[in-house]
Amino acid sequence: MSGASVVLVALGGALGACARFVITHCLVAAGAPGWTGTLVANLLGAALCGVLAGLWLQRHGSGWRWRDDRWKRESFAVGGFCGGLTTLSALADDAAVLWRSGSTGTAFADLALHGIIGCCVCALGFLLARRWIRMRHCAA
Repeated sequence: MSGASVVLVALGGALGACARFVITHCLVAAGAPGWTGTLVANLLGAALCGVLAGLWLQRHGSGWRWRDDRWKRESFAVGGFCGGLTTLSALADDAAVLWRSGSTGTAFADLALHGIIGCCVCALGFLLARRWIRMRHCAA
């Protein structure tokens, strides 16, 4: 790991956090409840992570590797951008606010949506990336 890799992850994280902020702000400005911004950002991040995992598997044939500078783009995209875009702390805060306000059912629904649908969109992103790769290889 080099200093350049750390800077790339930090830059990706900053961009992801800014994207999460913009998503939440736009949804709230459109009249959606504040917790929906976290949900949308987390689901987008999960889907993107799935797509990147599918592309990574095709390129490298194995799981994530963070060992050296050959993985700078992946570190920037997954560890940085997706890590900054998605957030457990915002999810926990949203659920706690809903719980304290008496919206217990919405709090549990929010947690379930993040967990269940998040895993599903990650898997879907992975499958779409794999299909795209296969279609590209068949066309060549």
